[in-house]
Amino acid sequence: MQKPLIKIFVYGTLLQGEKLGFYMDGSEYIGNYYTRGQLMKSSNENVYIDTDYIEAVTYGEVYKVNFACLQRINHLEVLSGTFPKGYELNIKEVWPDKENRFPDFNEDEKELAFFYKWKNCSVKILTGNYKDDFDPISELEKMLLNSSNEITEDMILKQMQKKLSIYESLSFEKKI
Repeated sequence: MQKPLIKIFVYGTLLQGEKLGFYMDGSEYIGNYYTRGQLMKSSNENVYIDTDYIEAVTYGEVYKVNFACLQRINHLEVLSGTFPKGYELNIKEVWPDKENRFPDFNEDEKELAFFYKWKNCSVKILTGNYKDDFDPISELEKMLLNSSNEITEDMILKQMQKKLSIYESLSFEKKI
């Protein structure tokens, strides 16, 4: 379970050289990436991506982390007093940031990565069943512990993307 299989996009204080960048110690830096969405700062200084602004770009870094590192980050983003329940784990499309190129969101270069989404709006549970709600970290732990076969980062992302598809943001129009 210590193999770094979990790809995560970071875009704020977890970036290299930022005040909480040490949380990424022991992870594998993959490179600079960008994603759709407007980088925002809340009134209490929390940074988040407003995913409704689909034509805007947010730059960050992608790492491969093991489950223990993800738990450490999750404690910071979800459980601790620093950002109490301000973020939740989700999946986002990301693109490698190649120097001297304007972000073009080329579908052939698109990848998936986990990221921490700001919980700034309510979400629908599309099934209508509260029992379908789940904690992504617990779900990942079960997946990693109960897998009798070799599990890949793509398998993890696809399985979690399928699970997370029960949610839909209540924002009805996309902002440009």
